[in-house]
Amino acid sequence: MSVKHLVIAGSVLLAAAPGEALPTMADVPALAKAAVARRIEVPPSAIHILAAKPSERMPGFVVCGRIDASALNDSAGAEGGERFFVVIPGDFAILEQDGKGLVDSYWSANHCD
Repeated sequence: MSVKHLVIAGSVLLAAAPGEALPTMADVPALAKAAVARRIEVPPSAIHILAAKPSERMPGFVVCGRIDASALNDSAGAEGGERFFVVIPGDFAILEQDGKGLVDSYWSANHCD
């Protein structure tokens, strides 16, 4: 899938390639796990989807989840694992290691807590 990333005033805008159909809710868990797996090397069984729902702000879906602490090689999120946020389409994963405040913002804005 071709994806365009645009940075606008500190926000990330993700868009599917023109003419591509939006994924369905049934596609979302697998797409989200694949997006996380591209960012961090952990087994798929360590990636847990906590919430997946239609986005209130754009076409597509948002996914919130956590990676098992036991699967992480470093101290990132060692207590309860590492949180993540994924936007579908776009398959772009934001991990807690990218900035806890960033993940906090996305989780709060999308009612993941």
